[in-house]
Amino acid sequence: MSVQSWVKCSIILCFVLVVSACSPSQGEGRDYGFSFEDQTEKANLTFLHEKPTYDSKVDNIMPWLATTGAGVYIEDYDQDGFVDLYFTNTKRGTFNALYRNNGDGTFHEVGEALGVVDVNQTGVSQTALWFDYNNDTFPDLFVGTWSGACKLFENNQDGTFTDVTTASGIDTVVGNFSKAMSLDYNRDGNLDLYIGAYFHEEHDMFNLTTTKIMHNDFEKAENGGKNLLLQNNNGVFTDVAEELGVADRGWTLATGSADLNHDGWPDIYNANDFGPDTLYINEEGKRFVEVEQSRGIGEDTFKGMNIDFADVFHNGDLAMYVSNVSKPLYILEGNQLWHIDEEGRYIDRAPEMGVHLADFSWGAHFFDVDNSGEYSLSVATGFLSASKKHDYWFDLGTLATTPGKIVEDAKNWIPFQDKSLSGYEKSFLFWNDGSSFTNIAEEVGITFDSDSRGVAELDVLNNGMLDLIFANQAATPNLYINKNETGNHWIKLDLIGTYPSNADAVGAKVTLEVNGVTTVIQRDGASSHGAQSDPRIHFGLGSHTQVDQLTIEWPSGRVQTMQDVAGDQMMTIIEPDTAQ
Repeated sequence: MSVQSWVKCSIILCFVLVVSACSPSQGEGRDYGFSFEDQTEKANLTFLHEKPTYDSKVDNIMPWLATTGAGVYIEDYDQDGFVDLYFTNTKRGTFNALYRNNGDGTFHEVGEALGVVDVNQTGVSQTALWFDYNNDTFPDLFVGTWSGACKLFENNQDGTFTDVTTASGIDTVVGNFSKAMSLDYNRDGNLDLYIGAYFHEEHDMFNLTTTKIMHNDFEKAENGGKNLLLQNNNGVFTDVAEELGVADRGWTLATGSADLNHDGWPDIYNANDFGPDTLYINEEGKRFVEVEQSRGIGEDTFKGMNIDFADVFHNGDLAMYVSNVSKPLYILEGNQLWHIDEEGRYIDRAPEMGVHLADFSWGAHFFDVDNSGEYSLSVATGFLSASKKHDYWFDLGTLATTPGKIVEDAKNWIPFQDKSLSGYEKSFLFWNDGSSFTNIAEEVGITFDSDSRGVAELDVLNNGMLDLIFANQAATPNLYINKNETGNHWIKLDLIGTYPSNADAVGAKVTLEVNGVTTVIQRDGASSHGAQSDPRIHFGLGSHTQVDQLTIEWPSGRVQTMQDVAGDQMMTIIEPDTAQ
């Protein structure tokens, strides 16, 4: 799409988009067998995200610059069987938060006492990641920042943590990082870190030496920060991104990993703002090769915000959902659902599946909302909610299309003042009926309109129903508890790898055969913007009471197969020493 499309759309397209945007729910009056109840207050989640204030040289666009950082990251840090919540904050001097799950639907804050939340004194938190970097089966915590040293906290296995930032080499990792995820790129049994960067690492957002800090193009910008691939050398991390070919200079807002070509090696997808996304294919841990196509991913010029993977079509080939920006009358991008065809080309199937339009989209995540065995999709939306009378979209369109304007220089941007930009939007829940998706968020009780960033699925009560939590900018989170009355069955798997697999089993492939339908699920290392979901593999069985065949391909290459596995249970599966 040309930059002129920011202010000019065809009448037909605009009409279609306006109708879609004004009709967020399309299934009125139907009983879906499930609904969501906002239990944020009942759960005692009082955390409030606060926005940052950067160098005064860019005060004219401070509202824009302060729109990222809210995130929620799920793990069972103390291994008591219930998942806990870590929230990031983005104002200097504020604390992040770690809420321990009490097992009864409520939480209490323990992060300050454990020493893992006071991390916003120099830089400010923009991402976090739970991952077991030392293979002791207890999750450790990484916190990524803008314009300050990142942090790594080692889990001591007794409910406490030790700051190992310096000992691990993480203290040398400085930049403006928006997303971190884990993968074992060389399959040596140690989880590595891949970190997506946004602003260039030369820019200290609190002490700028120039106002030329912004993207140099709205569609093909490549002046962002350098992404890092931190190789884990038995607990010490070193950057190998340049030599392996993954030092992306796009404006990365989300990064994810999965084995997309079925060769057993984890590949990397970066969702980049203001320009092309990148897909890197892993060549046996020795290097990555960027996918180039005559059309598709390589020519994407959208505002990529999210990446998530799922076997939506039950053929073993993971579909990739990338969120972008759509706004009536100004920009028509639409989100993308990339799926490989028989000729090896990635085709965008989002329009035909009904997940194309979701306003100003941020984090998005596939999950089985009703235990039907089909993947539904939750999408967090909204950019900047301020004045309801004044809108910045026209100013932005003018900036993008006026000759002589230098977008890279913040001083050329029209001051935001109190204007909104895609504010007060409601998040989406695309329900999958097995053939297409329909947004039913409001029908089932998801009605909040905060500026949401990350969305994660989790099973708060271990009752086999997947709940949702949204991390919101300059607001409290929203925890929605799933009231599933369908009677559908389910299974939940907690995988533990043994050497030469990593203990988190990131990269493991689980194939479930239920009543003739096969679905592949890969244990990922935290895809999606602003969130990390419940690490346990959850799958709905519909009316069926068992998995006919369950096959696990562990990262080590071992294959484990089980027959007639009963549903409605949580299973901890430790990788066997030999194939079974």
